[in-house]
Amino acid sequence: MLFTVGVELPNSPKEAFGLVAPALCNDNYACFSAADNQEDIAVMAREAILGVIEDMAENNIDVESIKDTGVLSYRTNPEYAYCTLWCLVEIDLTPYTGKQKRINISIPESLIGRIDATVASSHGKYKDRSHFLSVAARNQINAG
Repeated sequence: MLFTVGVELPNSPKEAFGLVAPALCNDNYACFSAADNQEDIAVMAREAILGVIEDMAENNIDVESIKDTGVLSYRTNPEYAYCTLWCLVEIDLTPYTGKQKRINISIPESLIGRIDATVASSHGKYKDRSHFLSVAARNQINAG
């Protein structure tokens, strides 16, 4: 999942970049961090997002229900007016979505070949056939 991260620029060289992931800011959670330099923005944002997601999973909160409404939405929200820049950080939520369960399904052999070719050429986007099918199912469910 792509998380939108707001970046507050420092006012002086001695200050850090302020970071916020608005999709994880609600009545029960807040996701803030800081980075001492520009190169650490994505690293520190990822660490903060993962910390909140791990806590949510430990408290049996469905992490698949997280909705990131995107930079255009957050940028016009007065609550995040202090953010000068915005970036996206990709986080794989599958480790936090619950225990895996094996199922038996029937798929045409030609489609399996196409799925396997897509996985092989995805440069790590998909771990394996099962991960690909899970991502495709989530995308279809969320679109519908």
